[in-house]
Amino acid sequence: MNFYSKFQVRGHRTPREASQETAMTILHERMGLLPDPTVASVNTLKPTLMQLAFFYLWITAIVISILRLLYNSRTWFFPTTDSNTESEQNGFVEVKVSDGNVTSTPEVVTVVVEDKKQTNSSEDGKVAIAVKEINVNSPKAKDGNEPVAKTFSKVKPSPKLDDLLKYLVVFGGILLYFYLCDYDHIFPRHDRTYSRDLFLFLCFLLFAVAGGFTLKPCTSTILNRDQTEEWKGWMQVMFVWYHYYAAKETYNYIRIFIACYVWMTGFGNFSFFWVRKDYSLWRLLKMLFRLNFLVLCVCVVTNNEYMLYYICAMHTYWFLSVYAFMRILSSWNEHRWKMAAKFLVYFVCNTVLFDIPHVGETLFTPFSFVLGYKGSMHEWMFRAGLDHHATLLGMLCAYNYPNYEKLLNYLEKKFADPNEQRLAVMIKLVLTTVFSVAAVIWYTSIASKEKFEYNAIHPYTSWIPILSYIFFRNLFPLMRSYHLDLFAWLGKITLETYISQLHVYMQDNARQLIVYIPDYPLMNFVVATVIYIMISYILFHLTTEFSAYLLPKDLKVVLKKVTVLTILICLAMLLAFATREVGML
Repeated sequence: MNFYSKFQVRGHRTPREASQETAMTILHERMGLLPDPTVASVNTLKPTLMQLAFFYLWITAIVISILRLLYNSRTWFFPTTDSNTESEQNGFVEVKVSDGNVTSTPEVVTVVVEDKKQTNSSEDGKVAIAVKEINVNSPKAKDGNEPVAKTFSKVKPSPKLDDLLKYLVVFGGILLYFYLCDYDHIFPRHDRTYSRDLFLFLCFLLFAVAGGFTLKPCTSTILNRDQTEEWKGWMQVMFVWYHYYAAKETYNYIRIFIACYVWMTGFGNFSFFWVRKDYSLWRLLKMLFRLNFLVLCVCVVTNNEYMLYYICAMHTYWFLSVYAFMRILSSWNEHRWKMAAKFLVYFVCNTVLFDIPHVGETLFTPFSFVLGYKGSMHEWMFRAGLDHHATLLGMLCAYNYPNYEKLLNYLEKKFADPNEQRLAVMIKLVLTTVFSVAAVIWYTSIASKEKFEYNAIHPYTSWIPILSYIFFRNLFPLMRSYHLDLFAWLGKITLETYISQLHVYMQDNARQLIVYIPDYPLMNFVVATVIYIMISYILFHLTTEFSAYLLPKDLKVVLKKVTVLTILICLAMLLAFATREVGML
């Protein structure tokens, strides 16, 4: 099977078929609906059933939104007296708790703490509801003292119906734009060209702007949230520009960046489960929704395979592995030697899966309908295998985080004491020398290797630059107390920028550039970047809103909403099938 035959299997036409497609010529020359018959794809005339179903759902959301708008606009001409209370007008429902019988679990009371003055708002400007689950049978609760909190977290309230319809309309419009841009549907393409001078200039310019205009203070804790978001942000820029400019000479460094993302999966999720001890189904569903909702919708609309977006598959798998690690025998998590045994088992399992030939492919075969790519498990084994120890490294760092924090605090206290200052300087100097030598050896002996030779040793050497970066970034309190807010902002939308780059920033699986302004590559870069970032930012907030609506704390409500959604999708599928059968499409 040749290259173009593979694309034909996925539903895309070969160049010969495109040149012979007379319908495209009619649309272009006589009706003016398409800019160029050699640019549009034959798939625009033959959408799949799922694409049609999504389109019908989008049209339904538009119609209902218009009807709701007309219905609500009646108040402009016929004013009515609003008898709602102040709390209802603000979108809140007051909750009064008398005893433990208000929830499904008699021993647990769910208290909703509302901020009517909107002093505790989320990042998008909307008020978050703090939910606190209290064990009423605890000794403190029985004594009448302050109860013991089981969990305490901000839960975003579900959007209202009108807001939800608005979000659906916007989301459907963006997905339609993805469909039109995917591969070569409406916009022309152009080959990527690499200029080291231009690439380095843009990187220098971006970091100069970020450092000069977006440097902001933050907490001085090690690996604080702003710092890790900043880390993700600048790595994501390098990752996307590596594709955009075909900067193949930076491949080995991009592999390190991906390993850092996988490291963060282990570090962040281990820290959450270690501190919160929240292994609830709701928490699991929230994470799986965050990682997979957008990519699954994009897969349906663009008729692509899930593994084309391998980052989502990797983060999902490694998150589930961390969840299983912490959830299974969770009572062992409080004992050092038992935890050491769990770490050892985790290490052995990953080694057997990814280092022994054919074991992983055999065990993952039942999931080939998800993890397979073009009929093979090679892509999954290759991508996951490159960083199969990075998650373990992240968990080990999270587990030993208190010890490292104590060490740095100890050294900083010693440094503040004139009599002990020399000892602190000597210890930091020794650590700096060790990490510097390790980083130099990695750079000169490992990072300089050819691509395939480097891939063979990457899983066992990526820890050197990861730990070196963490050490130097957190070496002094001053360095920990500031972050580049531009990169921190970009770090919050890395999932959306990763998915969107393949459709509205580049084409053909990031092998060619989308052309908005022909013959002006730099202006095209600016326009494409603005559209790309704007769409990614909107998608991030839409995903958050949909998560809040579909996954409230009450799992019974979740089940009802998922059931309704499933019925709607099935009805849309039936309508799409009927449309195809009667020959309308």
